[in-house]
Amino acid sequence: MREAVISRVLPAVFAALAAISLMGCSESESGQRFTMVGEEREVRGTVTDAKLTLCAPTPDQPGTCEGTLTVQPVGAGEAGRIAIEVTRNVRLMKDGQPVFLPQLKGTQAIIKYRASQEGPSVATSVTASS
Repeated sequence: MREAVISRVLPAVFAALAAISLMGCSESESGQRFTMVGEEREVRGTVTDAKLTLCAPTPDQPGTCEGTLTVQPVGAGEAGRIAIEVTRNVRLMKDGQPVFLPQLKGTQAIIKYRASQEGPSVATSVTASS
């Protein structure tokens, strides 16, 4: 009897946990919502925060999420942190593998970015290592 209850409840628990992990994620219509201007720049440092705004991963392209990365450049204090927007068209890589935006927090990263007409700096490339 107990095993029957567990076998009925367990799938629901797993489904709920999967749904919780994707809360706040929804599909965005366009990965390119910024108009890029200026030269590409690069920052190397520690990702101190990774905020997920939208997420629409596909089996052939994991890591397709939008959000903001906060990077503390090497040799800079907390006041030198840089916020960089990440769009869905930027492939997020960590140790050579595609990852989701939250998995970058606490890693050492090289982020290439450009300014946008809308104001924020927008990533063009994100490569991290543990």
